[in-house]
Amino acid sequence: MNSDKRTSFKLILFTLFLLLAGTALYMLYIKNASDKVRVFDSSSEEVYLTVENSEGKVWDDTNRYPNHPRGSEYSVNVYNETNRRITDWSVTIDLNGSFEIDSSWNGEFTVQEDKLLFTPDSELGFIDGRSNRYFGAVIYGRHVLEAEDYEIRCKLPVNPIKMPFTYVLFALYILWFVYVGAHIIANARIESLLKQRKRDLEIIDQSIKTFTSFVDAKDSYTRNHSVRVATYAMEIGRRKGLDEEELKDLYYGTLLHDVGKIGIPDQILRNKGSLNDEEFMIIKTHPMKGVEMLENFTAIPHISDCAHYHHERFDGKGYPEGLKGEDIPLYARIATIADAYDAMSSDRRYRKSLGRDKIISEFKENAGTQFDPALVPIMIDMINDGFTDKVQNEYAPEDD
Repeated sequence: MNSDKRTSFKLILFTLFLLLAGTALYMLYIKNASDKVRVFDSSSEEVYLTVENSEGKVWDDTNRYPNHPRGSEYSVNVYNETNRRITDWSVTIDLNGSFEIDSSWNGEFTVQEDKLLFTPDSELGFIDGRSNRYFGAVIYGRHVLEAEDYEIRCKLPVNPIKMPFTYVLFALYILWFVYVGAHIIANARIESLLKQRKRDLEIIDQSIKTFTSFVDAKDSYTRNHSVRVATYAMEIGRRKGLDEEELKDLYYGTLLHDVGKIGIPDQILRNKGSLNDEEFMIIKTHPMKGVEMLENFTAIPHISDCAHYHHERFDGKGYPEGLKGEDIPLYARIATIADAYDAMSSDRRYRKSLGRDKIISEFKENAGTQFDPALVPIMIDMINDGFTDKVQNEYAPEDD
């Protein structure tokens, strides 16, 4: 599983965890909010009560209640003006005098700290929104009593549909799922593009290698020369610290460094003797021919640098532009030293390959003149640690 797929999988797991955890916390919040005891008093317009003394039902009974002879029947209504059902409700009423309870209906009255506490019967323990509950009692006092204050305690269950927070949370969930969906779709699209890019790079790689094989095939002594030079160059670039994209560009650039030789007559390339001045001048045109051939190849940055400048010298005595030092593009400076190594380590018609010690000596003597002195130690290390030998064994010149 690649990193993008692992990231998407983790994101999906996190989303499921977030959904479950968020829902659990939200339900816990709703439950806690619903279990909270609310208190309403005479200042409330949401939940309130009325107490009425039945004037026609007032009497004296000194025998039963000598200390509170005046008996009276009281009717009480609790009104719920909210849109929600209230539950677990009870009422505490302050009366303007001492009293004794004779009887009650729809619930039970008890005395609590000189106050009258009413608890409804179980079947009446809720009051729907926009409705009321009725209860009453017969109470004896020194005179007809009146309610001075009251307190209604109840639970007012939360209705999630009517909570703004519900819609905020729902909107956040939607945004998160949209983000996750977009991320997964984008990753799928990126994966598809990466596969297409990989395929495109394979096509480019195969096309360039096929094309360079045409160049190398013009001379059996230089077959696989371009691949070896590109491999040396990429290793120099890697040891110098170039990133992967730069290494790919360098690799393709050095593969095509000799592309201009396509325009050089075979009889000059295959000449077994020394070139005359005219032939040498024709050979020296191959960098510019390479630039012309690669002029419209813009898919790879700096693709023509190696073809154009690989015969420049660090001291400015090279061709075709006579550039000096770091004015020569880095890719071309790398190609120059890689190309020189392959030339010195390969058999040619006019000489055998130079030995390892001789090649190292040539690099040291020409550091700062023909070659970039910062790259020479890297090339020598590659020779000493056997990297160049592995490349020569893998891409050895082919026999005719």
